[in-house]
Amino acid sequence: MTTTTDTARPGRLRRLVPLLAAGALLTACGTTPAPGPAAAPVPAGTDCPEPGVAITAGPANAAMGLRVLTIEMVNCGIHRYTVTGYPVVQVLDDEHRPLGITVESGSSAYGAVSGLDATPVQVTLLPGERATSALAWRNTLVGPVLPTPLTAGTGTHLAVSPTPGRPPQTVTPGHPLDFGDAVAPAVGPWTPAAAR
Repeated sequence: MTTTTDTARPGRLRRLVPLLAAGALLTACGTTPAPGPAAAPVPAGTDCPEPGVAITAGPANAAMGLRVLTIEMVNCGIHRYTVTGYPVVQVLDDEHRPLGITVESGSSAYGAVSGLDATPVQVTLLPGERATSALAWRNTLVGPVLPTPLTAGTGTHLAVSPTPGRPPQTVTPGHPLDFGDAVAPAVGPWTPAAAR
């Protein structure tokens, strides 16, 4: 029996390898999206109300009668979220009724609070990114307090809107909000939060 060798096969293989590699590359380019900037991870288990941000309020720090409460907003959605200016804050009682306490946007009365009177800037949050604001008030009153428009009750909840005209979210700081003095509480503008 005679055995023949196909001497043309190695040449054909050498010509096919580049073609197969090019085909694989074209296939990959057609199915893989172009790389972009990596988005920060969205916190697991976070409820994400419309329009894609979740607002929380931390415990208030108190010193010499000055209270400062941090309000935080996280982009829990999948799109960019942009705000400029101040959150809108309304003080609610334990039954979620408005107390009629005016919350100002910035105030020189609380000059010790860093950033409260800062110039508002546009803040754009990518998914997972955060912005913060500060709510400040002073209560140096001791003992019984006569009812006034500002001390008509102790706040329990806050209704916070990212900016005017956007739906509010109700947050509960976890301790009473003891507004007591005649100076209205004030809220600072949104600022980007440091990365965690």
